[in-house]
Amino acid sequence: MKNINLLPVEYREKEKFNIRRIITILFFVLLAFASAYLYYSLELEIEYKQDKLQTMKTELKALEKVIKEVKNLEKDKKIVEDRINIIEGLIANQSHLSRVLGDFSASILDEVWVDSISFNNNQTFNFTAHTFNNYLIAKYMVTLKDEPAFENIELASIQKSKIKEEDQDVEIVNFRLSGIFLKNIKGEGK
Repeated sequence: MKNINLLPVEYREKEKFNIRRIITILFFVLLAFASAYLYYSLELEIEYKQDKLQTMKTELKALEKVIKEVKNLEKDKKIVEDRINIIEGLIANQSHLSRVLGDFSASILDEVWVDSISFNNNQTFNFTAHTFNNYLIAKYMVTLKDEPAFENIELASIQKSKIKEEDQDVEIVNFRLSGIFLKNIKGEGK
């Protein structure tokens, strides 16, 4: 059975000190302080991480600019390398072509006059010239065949005509030769 105190509040006996109630209240107060501390420490950690993330984003933007510049420089480097290769190829071809022209001019006979000459990418050449007779054409073809820089010398066409020189008709022979010039001949170093 329970004791019920029906006395008015003023006359009632004061309650005794209850340790269980104090521990419970103290527990809830400490729990509230711990929760508040944990909340604020996590807030500070989140703020620190957000600042760090913002700093990293700024650094990433700066690095993206640098990466873009590096890519542009690599493209420019490739373009320059391609141009250098083209120039080196042109220089090599120019030296080869000048050697071929030198060999060609060394083989020309005094009695043969060249009108035009053309060199093609597939190492062939064509030229037109005139001389006085067919014997000189044959002699010139043999001279070209003896040159190590030329091969497959062929007579493409021949046409005789007359010109007036000092009140005389002089017979000349127009002819066209074709052949192949060799890239890798001795003395070229390639």
